[in-house]
Amino acid sequence: MAPTTDILSQLAEEISRNTSTIVDYLKSNNLPQPSFGPDGPSHPIPTTATDEKLSAARHALIGASKALHALAVGPAETTRLFCFNELYLLGTMQVLCHFNVPQQVPVDGEINMGELSAKTGLREELLARFLRMAAVNYYFSEPRPGVVAHTAWSKTLASDEKMRACVWFRHAEMMPSVAKLVEAVEKFPSSAEPQDAAFSLAFGDTFFDYKEKHPDHMVKFGLFVDAFASGIEADTAESIARAYAWETLPAGSLVVDVGGGRGHISTAIAREHAHLKFQVQDFSDLAEESGLLQKTAGVSDRVQFCPHSFFDPQPETSRGAAVYFLRNIMHNWSDLYCRKILKPIVEAMSPDSRLVICDIVLAEPNTIPNTQEARVRALDLTMLSMFNAKERSYWDWQELFTSVDARLKIVAVAGRPKLGTDSLIEAQLVL
Repeated sequence: MAPTTDILSQLAEEISRNTSTIVDYLKSNNLPQPSFGPDGPSHPIPTTATDEKLSAARHALIGASKALHALAVGPAETTRLFCFNELYLLGTMQVLCHFNVPQQVPVDGEINMGELSAKTGLREELLARFLRMAAVNYYFSEPRPGVVAHTAWSKTLASDEKMRACVWFRHAEMMPSVAKLVEAVEKFPSSAEPQDAAFSLAFGDTFFDYKEKHPDHMVKFGLFVDAFASGIEADTAESIARAYAWETLPAGSLVVDVGGGRGHISTAIAREHAHLKFQVQDFSDLAEESGLLQKTAGVSDRVQFCPHSFFDPQPETSRGAAVYFLRNIMHNWSDLYCRKILKPIVEAMSPDSRLVICDIVLAEPNTIPNTQEARVRALDLTMLSMFNAKERSYWDWQELFTSVDARLKIVAVAGRPKLGTDSLIEAQLVL
């Protein structure tokens, strides 16, 4: 018997209810409403990890509207047109960004196709085809035939190099890698080696070795990472500084920031907690940049850079530290290599030392909003295709720790509402 539930009406009511919550919030806080126009806000719904009501309304609105769209299209049409629009939108946006089209369209005005073609070097007939594909997906508008203007969407590309890097990375490196997933899974279904990842099949090298040989790609990837880390629910250095009870550590305690880059996380924590010392460990070519950051922040006396590979034994200066901190390191590596990273840390830990990992803890299926789960599932497969690695559940993390040392146990996990996407996983040697 066919179900009698009027799911279309239910979804429409859910959309209406959550829309009202968001509109009322924006009005009461004198914030601009979402708009397709060029003056529309880039982040129209300013949710934060601590604003759970607004965040829940936003995710519910996105989820319900997505479900309503899927039901209106239907399963056969969804599959028949599977990613058809999205695939060519990605190619379109890469072409437009490659020819610097967003930057050549006046931010607060218009330009005709012929003039835009002359400025960008993209033949007018092709330019028009790509722009019209972009326009039906909210990037750019054609207010009159042959005339181009920005929308709020395309305006972000004109003004922000990091947004353009998002388009570049997904087209130039993610798409070729995804195209090799079947081959990678067929050839290396049980491999833990990064050289067996889909990325390596597509580019002939591991992700980081390829970047080392193509520094221009590394620069663009860095811009992409910065953009991704500044998303509406992304976890900033400041939020991480507030999410853990750093104030409970004794005065003079040492925090070792393993694979900490130039030390932006340590800097943020040091500014909040003047009683702590920090050692930032990473490749030596980051030392100068790290030193400049610490000097500018006024924490050079408490944050020191130490050239170090996290596969090597911990230096004597960091043994017995109060905290060994790793942010977004482990999800780039398979369990085999994570054990190689953790083993030197565990060997350096004292009975009072803590291991604090800032990374995703995968939720059980159907326990978080669909929009949030879809994102972390996509991140999980990104790790697979790029690095032959993965995101991990609570039990995956505990199993990994135990495989390194049976004493290493999770003692706490801090996630929402303190953090947005990541969690802080705290572990200690439990006798």
